[in-house]
Amino acid sequence: MSAPNRKGMGLEDALLVWLAIGAIVIFGGGTYAAVHLGSWMAGIDAPPAHPIDLVAGLIKGKVPWPTQARVAASLMAGVILVLAIVVLVAWRKGASKRARVDKAARYLGRGKSLEAFSEKGARAKAERLGIKDNPGIVVGKVVSTGQKFVQSWEDLSLDIWGPRTGKSTSRVMPAILDAPGAVVSTSNKRDVVDGTRGVRENVAPVWIFDPQKIAQEEPNWWWNPLSYVTDEEKAYKLTQHFSVGSRVPGSKPDAYFDPKAEDILSSYFLAAALGGLPITEVYLWVTEQVNRQPINILKQHDYELQYKGLESTLELADKQRDGIFGTAEKMIQCLKSRNTLRWVAPTGGASVASDTRRQFNPHAFAASQETIYILSKEGAGSAAPLTTALTVAIAEAMEERAERSGGRLPRPALFALDELANVVRWAGLPDQFSHYGSKGLIVMGILQSWSQGVELWGEANMRKIWSAANVKVYGGGVAEEGFLRALSDLIGDYSYINVSISSGKSGSSRSRQESKERIFDVSNLAELDRGRAVVLSSGAPATLVRTMPWYTGPHEEAVEASIKTYSPQPEEEAVPVAAAPVDNPWVTK
Repeated sequence: MSAPNRKGMGLEDALLVWLAIGAIVIFGGGTYAAVHLGSWMAGIDAPPAHPIDLVAGLIKGKVPWPTQARVAASLMAGVILVLAIVVLVAWRKGASKRARVDKAARYLGRGKSLEAFSEKGARAKAERLGIKDNPGIVVGKVVSTGQKFVQSWEDLSLDIWGPRTGKSTSRVMPAILDAPGAVVSTSNKRDVVDGTRGVRENVAPVWIFDPQKIAQEEPNWWWNPLSYVTDEEKAYKLTQHFSVGSRVPGSKPDAYFDPKAEDILSSYFLAAALGGLPITEVYLWVTEQVNRQPINILKQHDYELQYKGLESTLELADKQRDGIFGTAEKMIQCLKSRNTLRWVAPTGGASVASDTRRQFNPHAFAASQETIYILSKEGAGSAAPLTTALTVAIAEAMEERAERSGGRLPRPALFALDELANVVRWAGLPDQFSHYGSKGLIVMGILQSWSQGVELWGEANMRKIWSAANVKVYGGGVAEEGFLRALSDLIGDYSYINVSISSGKSGSSRSRQESKERIFDVSNLAELDRGRAVVLSSGAPATLVRTMPWYTGPHEEAVEASIKTYSPQPEEEAVPVAAAPVDNPWVTK
C-alpha cells in the first residue's frame, strides 16, 4: 500500500485524540485557576492546593464556589473559545491547501538531503558563476518543509507534464521571468508570449518568430536559414532538421529514398548559400529536377564531390529520380506556405542582400540578453523544420561564444523548450544535452509524455537524455503505465514497523516486523494533484513540491500588465438585426 493510500490513524483521528486530551486539561486547569482566583478576589480562605482534594471538596460542597470564581471561569472560557475558533479557522484554511498526495511528503527528500538544491546552495553556485541577482529557477516549494527547490544555473532539466497541468504558468513563465541572460522560448500557443513579453522588453529587445500566425505577429524582421550554412557539414545539419521535422510521428524513413533525398537537399542548400540565393530557390530546383544551376555553383566553389553526386542523381532512370526528388519535395513542403516564406525569405521582389527588414543574427543574439519566442503548430503544414533549425542555429552560436569566453557563457542562456517533440524536433539534442550545462546553455526541455520523446529520439536516446538531466520534473496528467511504474521505482519505498499481537492459552505475545511499501504507486502518480510535482535530482532523494505559478511571485503585476497589453481582446458579438420582410409574389396586394 502506497503512502498516500496507507490506512491507520490519519490527521483527523489524531486531531480528535489531542482535542479530547486538551479539553480535559483545559477544563481541569481552568476550574483550578478559577476557584483559586475567585477565592482570592472574594477574600475567603484559599481552597486545597491538591487537584484531587479540590475536586472532591467542590463535589461534596465543602469548598465554596464564590461569584468571583464564576466570573473568572466565564472570562477564561471566552478567551479559550476565541482561541479555539482562531485555531480551527487556521487549520481549515491549511487543510484546503493540502493535496491528497501530501501525506507521502514526509517519506521524501527534505531539509539537508536537498541542500544542493536549496536557495542557499543554488545562490552559492550562482555567485561562483558571477551571477548575484538570481540563484536559479525555482521549481517549487518542498511540501514537507516549505523550503524552495531551486534548479541552479548549471542544472539542465527534463520535464514531463500532461496537457493542461499548469506547466506554462508554473514552470515556463517563472523561468523566463527570472532568466539573467538571453532566452529562447518555444511553444505552440501564445500564452507565454503575452505573459512574459512585456517583462522581457524591459531587459532587452524581443523577437517573435511566428510563421504560422499563432500570435498574429507581422514579419517586420526575417531570418535567412541559409546564413547558417557555411560549409557542407552545416548544410547536412540543416537538411536533417527538414528530414526529421517533416516526418509523420511513428513513420519510418525509407532506407533508399530518404538518404538520397537528404543528399541532394544538402547539396542544394550549400549551393544556394554559396550563391547568395534565397531558400526558395532550393524548392524550385527540387521541383524542376534537371536544373543545373546548383551544379555550376558547386563547381565554381570547388565542391567536387557534391556536384558530381548531383550529376549522378540527375542521370538516374526517370522513375528512380522521381522517387528521390518526390521525397525531397516532401521534406521541404513547409516552404510552400506564403506565411512561412515571409519569415525566411526576402519579400517584395528583394534579394537576400537588398531586403530592408532587420535580419536576425544568431551570433549577435548569443552575445545579448534578448529574448526570442519561436512559435509553431504541430501536424500538417507545421513549420517545425524551420523552428528547429533556428533554435539549433542559436544554440550553436552560443556554444561558439562560450568557447571564445573560456568555455562558458558570461551569463547563462535559458532554452525553455515547451512542446519539445512538436515545435522543436531536435534529433541531435540527446548527444548535446550532457555538456550544455557546463557551457552556460540551460536547457529546460518539456514533453507531454515519455512516448513523445521515444517517438522523436528512440528509446535508447530518450533514456540517455533522461539520465543526463540534473533535474527531472513530473507534473502529472500522464497515463502511461510503463513510465509511471519506472518513476515509482525511482522514487522508492518507505519503511514502517508493523506490530502484531497474538493471544493463546499461555498468554499474549507481541511481535514487531519492519515492512516496506511504495511511496507512490502507479495510480498515485497518474492522479497527481494539480499544483504538485515530483522532482528527482542528481545526488538527492526524490521530493514532492508545491508548484509556484507566476501569480504567486514578484512579477505578478508586470505579467498582468503584459497580458493586458498584448493578449487579444475577445471579439464583440454582432448585434442581431431583424431581417426585412420579403414580399410573396403569389399574394396579390
